[in-house]
Amino acid sequence: MATVRYRVLRAPACIALLALAACARQGEGEMSWARSALERNAAFEVVAADEQSRTFTVRMKDTGELRVVRADQLIAGVAAPATGSASAKTAPQAAPAAPAGPAASAEPLGADTGAARADEAAVPEPSGTEPARPAESAPARARVEAPGGGKVLKSGPGYSIKASAAPAPAAGGRLRDTAVTSAAIERRHEPIVCQGQRLLHIDNRNLEFDGDAVSAQDGCEIHITNSHISATGVGVSARAANVHIDNSLIEGDAAAIDASEGAQVYATSTRFRGLSRRADSASFHDLGGNIWN
Repeated sequence: MATVRYRVLRAPACIALLALAACARQGEGEMSWARSALERNAAFEVVAADEQSRTFTVRMKDTGELRVVRADQLIAGVAAPATGSASAKTAPQAAPAAPAGPAASAEPLGADTGAARADEAAVPEPSGTEPARPAESAPARARVEAPGGGKVLKSGPGYSIKASAAPAPAAGGRLRDTAVTSAAIERRHEPIVCQGQRLLHIDNRNLEFDGDAVSAQDGCEIHITNSHISATGVGVSARAANVHIDNSLIEGDAAAIDASEGAQVYATSTRFRGLSRRADSASFHDLGGNIWN
């Protein structure tokens, strides 16, 4: 920011006015150099900027993945996502092109996030299977159900190899579904609330709430992808807002989803565990592959 030299300081009031003007220019300048730094980096493409929340949405050119970065956290570059994919590990940093500033990481999505990331399906790791051996006899290859719930893979004189049984869920808890996300469980006490004309994207998250989980209100648009959301209250609540859910699991003890006041809910390849409540003015759009129970 340019240095202003004063020849004569006439009154303390002048200092106060100039300080306020400098603060305003500082906010604009910070967004400007942050955007310039991202645009100079050949690995990123700036998709959108939110002046209100001071965030940028950038696309990784090699993978097409969208990430949310705050302007005041740009010096450390974009952090790798929780999935730990190989493409994220090799993503270049934005630090060399950015001026000095506070340290940063990719912004966690919550109630104060106002930008979106593109959809990216979470693929579970394939489980290994034992190849068949032609030389083995038919009785040796047969898998017999064991009393403990596992399967006998191979047996002979004095030995028996069994597959481990599936673990039972803890009393009073839920058996977490790993088909939609590989992220670690995040336990929260406060709901994620999005209000007004804003866009919020929750991707590859494993969230557990001891009350209501996600709430979209008064024109907000929320995209939930590749995520598992469970709540002791309502899983997803929409009131005069738009909610898009894709390849996710939504659980709620009070209700999985609750839509009212003209809310529009679009669901694809998603499982809802719990009640689905909809007022007459709201609409559910089943785009296929959903399980409602």
